[in-house]
Amino acid sequence: MQAYVDGLSSTLIERYKLYLQTFLVDLWSERGLIEFRFGYSLRRDSKLHTRTFKVGAQEALTTVERLAVVDAMFAEIEDHIDETISATLVELN
Repeated sequence: MQAYVDGLSSTLIERYKLYLQTFLVDLWSERGLIEFRFGYSLRRDSKLHTRTFKVGAQEALTTVERLAVVDAMFAEIEDHIDETISATLVELN
């Protein structure tokens, strides 16, 4: 699972390399929850943006379901990065 997360992280970093200064992601599973924490900062403002998602482990019992949860989380991360970049560009104008 970690290799899959690392691969998605590398792809995302490459896609946003002009904008990202820092990107962090952590996947944690404990007490019936899958916790997905991420943070990033943009080169423009260096402010650390963080977010944590929690999903019940019963929602992702099989490997395919776990990978689907990770894919969904990375889609959310991309949305957050896009929104932050857009807000930054609006401030510049």
